[in-house]
Amino acid sequence: MKKLLITACLTLILATSLVLSACTDGTAPEPIKVSTSSPYSEEAFADIMAEPKDFYLAKDGMSEYAIAVSQNVSGIDTDTKFLQSTLREMTGDDDAFALVDALPKLTPCIAIGFNAAPEGVADDGYALSYDEHGNIFIDALNADGLANGIYCFLENELGCMFVRDDYSYIPRLETIALAAEDKIDNPDFRWRRIYQYEVSHEAYESETPTESIWSRRIKSNGTGYRDEDLGNDGNRYWGKWCHSVFSYVPPEQYFDEHPEYYAEIGGVRMHTADDGLPTQLCLTNEELYPIIRYNMSEMMKQYPDAIYWDFSINDSWHMCECADCTAACEKYGSQMGAMLEIVNRLADAFPDKIISTLAYFYNNVVPAGMTCRDNVNIVIAPIQTSQLYSASDDSNEKSAEAKRMIESWSTICNNLVVWDYTVNFHNLLLPYPNFSVQQSNLEFYKQNNVTGVFHQGSREQGDELACLRSYVLARQLWDIDADIESIIGKYLVVTYGDAAPYLAEYLDIMHESVSHADNLDLYDRPEWHYFDYLSPSNLAKYDELTLAALDAVKDDPQKTQFAKEIRVNVLYARMTAGGFDVVDKEKAFEEFKPLVKELGIERHHEIAPPYIDEYIDSVYPEYLKTQKIHLTLIVVSSAVGAAGIIAAAVLIPRAVKKRRKRSNDNQTS
Repeated sequence: MKKLLITACLTLILATSLVLSACTDGTAPEPIKVSTSSPYSEEAFADIMAEPKDFYLAKDGMSEYAIAVSQNVSGIDTDTKFLQSTLREMTGDDDAFALVDALPKLTPCIAIGFNAAPEGVADDGYALSYDEHGNIFIDALNADGLANGIYCFLENELGCMFVRDDYSYIPRLETIALAAEDKIDNPDFRWRRIYQYEVSHEAYESETPTESIWSRRIKSNGTGYRDEDLGNDGNRYWGKWCHSVFSYVPPEQYFDEHPEYYAEIGGVRMHTADDGLPTQLCLTNEELYPIIRYNMSEMMKQYPDAIYWDFSINDSWHMCECADCTAACEKYGSQMGAMLEIVNRLADAFPDKIISTLAYFYNNVVPAGMTCRDNVNIVIAPIQTSQLYSASDDSNEKSAEAKRMIESWSTICNNLVVWDYTVNFHNLLLPYPNFSVQQSNLEFYKQNNVTGVFHQGSREQGDELACLRSYVLARQLWDIDADIESIIGKYLVVTYGDAAPYLAEYLDIMHESVSHADNLDLYDRPEWHYFDYLSPSNLAKYDELTLAALDAVKDDPQKTQFAKEIRVNVLYARMTAGGFDVVDKEKAFEEFKPLVKELGIERHHEIAPPYIDEYIDSVYPEYLKTQKIHLTLIVVSSAVGAAGIIAAAVLIPRAVKKRRKRSNDNQTS
């Protein structure tokens, strides 16, 4: 039997190798190497902060400073209170840093919003300056800029790190000496949204967009409270967000009397197709524009603070086939022609707003001979993009498509938002090493008129490395040149303590191994990576490292809980990996079951069922049964020689055979 099992394994490897024989195209960016970055030490940092400089913010646990907040500034109360509590915790002086509304005469202060922002401050950036008396000034164009100045002062000047929604790192610094070095700090992208449960859930529940919650501390300025009536999906500064055409011309109000306003499909006007999906508007019907304009203006009156207003196609392929729409498509070489005509007219009608539309599905092709008004915004959603190869890399098929879309739209539009997907939709808990590609992507975006980025992670709680990924992406959106290896290195130390070296090695192995993969897809399957980052030897190493990490922090309940979030990813990888090691899969499953419940994880797959209870109770046990049957058949087939090769090739998971197939049937936005 042992020989048969060995034969079966060799057969499986041979057959899989044949399936995966396609060559890798494109050149992946250099993998991150966290474990080689200089290790962070709070003790060493405290020594540096205590070295004499221009003045002392605190000395020997005492401070004379107050926090002065201009009476002309509103909307930053919670931010200034957070500044106060953080400085008190940092220095140990609970009586210092009193909040006052005027500049004190006898004591130095941190002065917020007392001066006009100097030339060079843009968007929600800020200026940090000092005077000869040791006063510290934070000034900006708006309240958001002042809040960003507060959090950047704490993070960049004083070493804090806002690493999670439930934990901020605040170093203990009894003595703080500062150099009087003025600076202006502007974001690289005007609108920045991290769409992730851990970033969004507090904002959705807040009563005001200026509450001092995690999204605000990491400067994800596009994260706001959810307005169900408006349909902004928690996107701050936005009126309508996307797929909005029926919001302005609702079928229940107009279709009975004016079916001609809606798509003609197969000679019939309809607002809902046979598959239950909505159709589109008949955009060449001239009667529609005044209706759209009027209803948009009424919404703007109701939500005057919203800057961006979307008018874009529904999330379906059912376009209008009437003669006029067909002619417009032929004229412009794109279905987007008729849409952009209306968007430009709306931009002219509302010059103080930004009118946005989606370059999505059949509307992703630039219409010939057209340009966008200065206050038009195009949202590009390259759903087929790679998470291994940069969007600037046209030698890779998927990246080349994203590159074409972004570059072509940048020739006719000065304001682009990239809907950037950063998640494995099919396996939310699977290790997903995509940190290396982001900097290259953002540099490319910046070069091509991209002013906003919507990083879509998971809307479900407990996605793989959710907090770390959100934090790093937020830092990069503010500064595309941020040293992510150093940032991640410090993050691991302040979040995981003594577990940090093991987790740094875990990240490094993953990123080095995946760099040799064919691709990293938004719908990745574990079995696709049997020969790179999810190989049996790598999984064994991940298992060893995460167990060592847990052991290193076993006496610290908080850090143990944080480390368990990574342990569950490794268990899920072992459970779902390619190959038929059912003994290891069962062992991982037994540890996975209570842990996933403890961590509050409800889904392992984006939106679609099963929920985690059903997955544990029936779906995964059924998968194990199937694996055992396959293994038995392979062993039996191997006994008869060459027939074993054929059987094994047939029984390899279908997903492996189709690993290079495009995922057009899995569109998500």
